[in-house]
Amino acid sequence: MCNFCIAQTKFLATVSPTQAGIDEYITLKLTVENGQDVKQINPPSLIDFNVLSGPNQETSMNSINGVVSQSISLSYILQPKKAGNFTIANSTAIIGNKTFKSNAVKIIVSNKKSSNKGNPTNGSPFAALDIFDEPKPKAAYEDYILRKGETVEDKVNKNMQLQLQTDKRSCYVGEPIIATYKLYTRLQSESNLSKNPSFNGFSVIDMMDGNSQSPYNTEKINGREYNTYLIRKAQLYPLQAGSIELEVATLDNKITFVQYENGDPNNATTITENVSLSSKPTIIVVRPLPEKNKPADFDGAVGNFNIEATVEKPNFSTDETGKLLITVSGEGNMQLLTTPEIAWQTGFEAFDTKVTDNVNNRTIPLSGSKIFEVPFAISKEGNYVIPKINFSFFDPKTEMYKSISTKEIPIIVTKGLGVSERVKALETKKPATSFSMSWIFVIAFILVFTFLILLFTKKKKSKVTEKQAIKIEEKEEAKNPIAEAIASNKNWLEKTSSCLYQENCIDFYALLNTELKLYLATRYTLAEGIVDSTILMKEMDRAGVNNNAILQTQQLLQDIEWQLYTPFERNEKLQEMYARAQTIIQLHNMPTA
Repeated sequence: MCNFCIAQTKFLATVSPTQAGIDEYITLKLTVENGQDVKQINPPSLIDFNVLSGPNQETSMNSINGVVSQSISLSYILQPKKAGNFTIANSTAIIGNKTFKSNAVKIIVSNKKSSNKGNPTNGSPFAALDIFDEPKPKAAYEDYILRKGETVEDKVNKNMQLQLQTDKRSCYVGEPIIATYKLYTRLQSESNLSKNPSFNGFSVIDMMDGNSQSPYNTEKINGREYNTYLIRKAQLYPLQAGSIELEVATLDNKITFVQYENGDPNNATTITENVSLSSKPTIIVVRPLPEKNKPADFDGAVGNFNIEATVEKPNFSTDETGKLLITVSGEGNMQLLTTPEIAWQTGFEAFDTKVTDNVNNRTIPLSGSKIFEVPFAISKEGNYVIPKINFSFFDPKTEMYKSISTKEIPIIVTKGLGVSERVKALETKKPATSFSMSWIFVIAFILVFTFLILLFTKKKKSKVTEKQAIKIEEKEEAKNPIAEAIASNKNWLEKTSSCLYQENCIDFYALLNTELKLYLATRYTLAEGIVDSTILMKEMDRAGVNNNAILQTQQLLQDIEWQLYTPFERNEKLQEMYARAQTIIQLHNMPTA
């Protein structure tokens, strides 16, 4: 008899309830029981249902009489598109080196509508949150009736509009703007977002997720009441000065009207019209940060901040590494803060910085803290001091620059026995901006070799006049795909953006991975298929890209690949990943020093 046993592996599909009305919610659950090394769960086709949520991951583990049972589940919340008898086919799961197949499940959907829909007590996770599920106007709303002489165009213009609202029209670089897209309607419709703004020129923090307030409400415009639906809400942090246009959003609407024949309510027919609505573009005037009294160490922080610095250990030997922890807290453009400049003493050797974000995306502006963890080594014993670390920021409320600093940190280093393996490991991870002597020789060789080639080429080529040179330069610049794209406000993540607001976008991470890598390959003249992290880092460093932007790009690519090849927790981070990718693109589009 074993003291600790694992039960047999099973893959099951269940639905609850098995019989439902056409407007009720159904939960589909795909469960792997006692599966070791679950690599992938492939859901079945759900073409007859609207996927309202999912996949949502659940895990559990139990031990009964020494037998351990564990499970991993993916659940989906569905709503039937029509009445009928449906069979959800088998799903497959890859567990270890084997493929498992689940059972099929059957669902009976009747035309009967539930009187409990929208009641929080019925267990619906979408109680009162049925955005775009045919808004039901109040009894006083009779605008869906087409009377004699009335046209669909007149009805839509009077009773339906998509608005872009902003909390202000002017701000400083780095100061947030709140952009809100709302649908105002007195008509019944099914609506889909067909054009989603990309917000070029801004770092974007989306504020709509599963924890957001209900997107449904009622509001008045000019004394007239409308049902309102929140389409999108985002914090926008301008990256550069100028007049920037917030793009329009477009909704495709399927609107139902009732038409009276000859004005007779007893002789009515139902007609459906497809209508597209677009918001009006809005210009935001972004003011540059003032040059007067700008501190020399200012690096773009806008808001109100504090800074602290500590070391993990104030006493250690030359065999060990120290760790400096710099914490910047407060509110403002937290997502764009970079590692503060550190004036290291002679004898210190610093390594790659690890950045930890503890930022609340629900506050306006963003608030929280950012921790910069900097490992360092000292090769000789002695008493050292980490000097004050200065940090400057612009406070848009007072319209003034402020400078703060940490305290000095004394360190005592004792002599060790030799160079530790930990130090050796860290030395191999130095950022590309920290050059060793071998790199200096390589660069010197490249420079000399390049000089000789240019000298030889110059003798072989015929002279080009100044006007011809200018024309050639203009021609080459016109061919630059990045320059053309920036000038035309190209959305590099167009397919990803379209997918983001679909009901069940299973290709989101694949599209994001492809489009972001295509952008980076184009930006740094790489072959699309070889956007390798190491090669990309070297090319960005060669182009003079900020080290923090390089690290952010590498981290994002790693996170995308993790989500792409991990079958769990995929939907919760879609908005965050999309916003991070847009920010990365905006950072790389900015001129380098």
